[in-house]
Amino acid sequence: MASSLKSRLNALSGAAKPAPAPAPTPVLLEYRSQTDADEALLRLAGDGVRRMDFTGRFDPERALFLDTETTGLSGGAGTVAFLVGLGRIENGRFTVYQYLMPGYGSEPLLLEKTAALIREAETLVTFNGKSFDVPLLRSRFVMCRMDDPTQDLPHLDLIHPARRAWKLRLKDCSLSHIEEAVLGVRRERDIPGAEVPERYFSFLKTGDMALLEDIVAHNRQDIVSLGTLLARLSRAYAAPLEQTSMLDVFSLGVALEKRGERAEAGTCYRLAARERPLSTLSRLRERRVASSANQRLSLMLRADREWGEAVQVWREMIERRQMGVFPYVELAKLCEHRAGDPREALRLTEAALDMASEEERPALERRRSRLLARIAAQERREAARSANQ
Repeated sequence: MASSLKSRLNALSGAAKPAPAPAPTPVLLEYRSQTDADEALLRLAGDGVRRMDFTGRFDPERALFLDTETTGLSGGAGTVAFLVGLGRIENGRFTVYQYLMPGYGSEPLLLEKTAALIREAETLVTFNGKSFDVPLLRSRFVMCRMDDPTQDLPHLDLIHPARRAWKLRLKDCSLSHIEEAVLGVRRERDIPGAEVPERYFSFLKTGDMALLEDIVAHNRQDIVSLGTLLARLSRAYAAPLEQTSMLDVFSLGVALEKRGERAEAGTCYRLAARERPLSTLSRLRERRVASSANQRLSLMLRADREWGEAVQVWREMIERRQMGVFPYVELAKLCEHRAGDPREALRLTEAALDMASEEERPALERRRSRLLARIAAQERREAARSANQ
């Protein structure tokens, strides 16, 4: 009995084992669409792109616009880009490629497709991509043991120049709000970002492609909007005086001043500070921006030792009741230290004290005391000279 069982087991162990079932081949879903390329995108203003703090050559026909949809909003460990949208100009048409992975096994193929387009580009263009999309893709290239094609590739992230140009006016500088307020794009039935990961996980369970239709449409619009946004921003930075909102003119002036383009910044400040009809100036934010424009202009003139024009600006600010005690103090300092006129400096300081807040009064009181002492000493010297004559 035992020997019979042993012989049967030996026979079974020697039999050919069935071959394992082949692993399913990853399938990558690809979407491709084309729209007419914006003429402004094809003929970007070089000065505008440069003023957006992009260094080097920028060729719109060699730029690649990128946006991802991911399994998490934080970009932390385990987060995967399940949909990558990429746009570029091909033969005068703006072409959008979208790579969607139907399962985690397709990630290497998605990354290969993405990397192939990135390698053909001279510049990467994103919206908040430096903080989110590109670091996420880099981590996934590493996890999949692939070379990182974004390494050393020039990157223009539009969120920063957009904030510098429009945050004062828009407050909310999300891409969706910029689309509506600046680009004139109104999305219908757009999916909230918080729902995207949940939709994808539901798709993995059910295989229902209808769950992803809104996400694919949202991503495609993001890519198209990146091209339009770049064209609009480059025009704004190249011609800040042509902007219809003085808040934007002022904001672009600040950006130019920080870049060291002081003459151009001064021109923006002068336009933003110009007096306008009451119906326009009655809006509080425009009143404030006119005050701020004069303040920044005067400080720039002071730094450049353009004293005559600086005095004109400070006197205009006093007439228009702008920035409280600021113009009085600046004129008082000029009278005391450069003009040698402590009496006029005292008059201006006392005028400032009449309107000063509690926080501003101590410094003004010290200035007043110093000026009184200086005037008294001056009077003693004058009396002594008179006595000696």
